[in-house]
Amino acid sequence: MNLSAASRFLVSAVLMSAFAQSSQAGEPWIEVQDDFESGLSQWSPLVPELVRIVPEPGTDNQVLELSARRHEFSHVLLSAQAPKAHYRMEGRFQFPVEGDGYLGIIYNYAQGDERFDFGCIYIKSNGSYVRLSPHYDGMPSWRLYEEYKFSLDGDRVMRTGKWYRFRLDVHGRMAALYIDDMGVPVMIIDEAPAASGLLGLEARPGGGEPVWVDDIRISKLQATANPETKLIPASNLGAWQYQRAIEDPFDATVVLPHLDEKAWIDFTPDTRGAVITGLLTQSVSGQRSVVYLRATFEAGDDQRTAWLAVSSANRMDVWFKGYFRGTVAPEQYIWSDHVKSEAHHGARLPLALSPGRNELLFRVYGDRFAGGGFFAEIIFP
Repeated sequence: MNLSAASRFLVSAVLMSAFAQSSQAGEPWIEVQDDFESGLSQWSPLVPELVRIVPEPGTDNQVLELSARRHEFSHVLLSAQAPKAHYRMEGRFQFPVEGDGYLGIIYNYAQGDERFDFGCIYIKSNGSYVRLSPHYDGMPSWRLYEEYKFSLDGDRVMRTGKWYRFRLDVHGRMAALYIDDMGVPVMIIDEAPAASGLLGLEARPGGGEPVWVDDIRISKLQATANPETKLIPASNLGAWQYQRAIEDPFDATVVLPHLDEKAWIDFTPDTRGAVITGLLTQSVSGQRSVVYLRATFEAGDDQRTAWLAVSSANRMDVWFKGYFRGTVAPEQYIWSDHVKSEAHHGARLPLALSPGRNELLFRVYGDRFAGGGFFAEIIFP
């Protein structure tokens, strides 16, 4: 959601209150410390050759170096389980060379039988910004969170060869990232695929220059009340349900698919009202690249026509009352203000309504890099 200034302030104020309560509760209980002088004994690299201990030139200090390689995941996970729900990870990082540097801070890493999902906030050297990009089945999702991209300025501007401190405070799905100034967070968010899980670090998936990390400390935080942050837009589409499909997208037709009525499973949009299909499709671990979703809305006796408004990061086919209405092309980013904003104008499909309950069916293709979600709303004349 491209939050208004007032809404963004409200979200920040509520979350800041929660984190302040925890921070004022006393010195955190330290669970793990690592200065990497003794190797990688506390860490589990996914691809060992991309993670190594190297000397910092001109010193006797050892640092963790994360490198990237195309078509390889480059993350390393803390072997110990993070304290449940409330914890802090802090340390320092440096981009040692010019180029496409990237440090991803991983939290709530959840490994399932078929897939892995985790929260991720990454710091970018070239461009000097931070961005939210949870990974769904291992796939980054920055197209879904453009409103959670924040520039770094002043003393926080990324400079090659400079050490920066960082701190990530996590309370369930909520997280706050601090860089150098530990009194003012760069980002506060409430979007993570899981409410608990492992901690970790990553270099840029798909290529880029290395990043150094040192002096990691993991602490347990005091539990804090979970504030109400669900400022869901007043979309008139609801009762979302899904069922997965295994099929070749290139063989799909516009004929209404035969779906099992008993196979529908309830699904809840995220705190912005976005439908995160990346939670349902498989990008890395399997063949389920297609998912079907349905939603309903009510029309009055005098409401005969309407428009379906969609802002989607993925290609999708749409049926209404059993008839094919069209294919929606993917956009670069999704926007919650797509109905009102000319700059973020999404797709529009005309609908002929029946009084009472109306149902829409979506077939979403989950095979696009960094995609996995959409906003949808009904526009009445």
